[in-house]
Amino acid sequence: MPVIIRDINWEETDTSLVLHIPMKGAKATKLDVLSSDQYLKVSFSPYFYEVFLHDLIDDDKSRIIIQDGFVEATLTKQYPRKWNQLSHSQSDDKEAMKIVREDALRQIAEKQKQRHEANASLLNTNKREAVREQMKLEEDERNRIDTIKKNERDKISDEMKQFEDNQKIQRQVAIQNHVHEVQSQKKVDEIEKKKIIFEENTSKENSRITVEPKITAPLRETGRIAVNFTSRVFPTPLRESQTEMEDEWLRKQIDSRQFNTDLQLDLSENEKDIDYLKTKANQFFQQGNFQSAIGVYSHAIRIFPKVAILYSNRGACHFQVRNMMKCVEDCSRALELLDPPVLDNLPQRIKAHVRRGTAFCELELYAEGLLDYEAALKLSPDDEKIRQDAQRIRNFLEKNQDFS
Repeated sequence: MPVIIRDINWEETDTSLVLHIPMKGAKATKLDVLSSDQYLKVSFSPYFYEVFLHDLIDDDKSRIIIQDGFVEATLTKQYPRKWNQLSHSQSDDKEAMKIVREDALRQIAEKQKQRHEANASLLNTNKREAVREQMKLEEDERNRIDTIKKNERDKISDEMKQFEDNQKIQRQVAIQNHVHEVQSQKKVDEIEKKKIIFEENTSKENSRITVEPKITAPLRETGRIAVNFTSRVFPTPLRESQTEMEDEWLRKQIDSRQFNTDLQLDLSENEKDIDYLKTKANQFFQQGNFQSAIGVYSHAIRIFPKVAILYSNRGACHFQVRNMMKCVEDCSRALELLDPPVLDNLPQRIKAHVRRGTAFCELELYAEGLLDYEAALKLSPDDEKIRQDAQRIRNFLEKNQDFS
């Protein structure tokens, strides 16, 4: 049963009222305060204290603290003046005080409702600000991707223009060389003709001055050797040139970036943009979200099935989630697409061999892994890291072979 506290001390000024409520040795682990502009109730089990105030107070500016075994309530008066008494003159009228108490409860409920609405309004405002910020970030990201796409298109356009200009120059040089060869051949033919005529005249003269016939060896048949020159813009021997392979690789790269029109899919522009898809998958990879990265790369491969780097990057994701067989399959497909082997795709071929070799070793297929490392070392003989890894695999195989 609650115990009413009656022995309190209070003091006042024109602007405030201070109450000292003894805690009677109780532990105020849960202090409950109920207050309005004319009512105050302080309870801490098993004690409580309530008072119907003589005049109005400003509840928002009042405060309550606990110190030295007392609850100190500092109440701010609405109207600055001395009260000279603490309780209301009708505090003994139970019906009147019941009305005051109920009014206090209504005021407290209204304040809590207002406070809740204010918090909800602030939360909604923060959410709207967050949405606007997110939309701005996404717009910036789209603009960045559009810039990358434009730069890539401009780069490909410049490369194609340079390629066409080089082809035009090569054709002009080839025509000039052909004309030069024809003129040179005419000169050689004239010289050969004159030589034949001279030899025939010499033979006739010799036949007239001979006293007795002699058996002479038949003249050697005359022949003609055609010397052709390789028409090249740069002084590179034809046996070392990769022009045809490089042109074929460039054509394959351009064709591989064409959208697969056979797919009847309702896709947005971003979902059909290979640069956007690669950027998105790379973001997932950098965040450690490898499954999402695999999903994006798989979608991109479905639309662009001949882009080697998509298979290579998806193989890296499979490696991170320990799906080694899938990694081997993707690296193998990437190597198939990295053909013809030219200088432009050399780094990708090295990386695919190393990754597939590592996956083979993770599957304990060390012999197959060593083959890939040796292939990578052949492509990059100065790479000391690949050389050391290949030697470790070789030592492991030799050790196990000796042990068996």
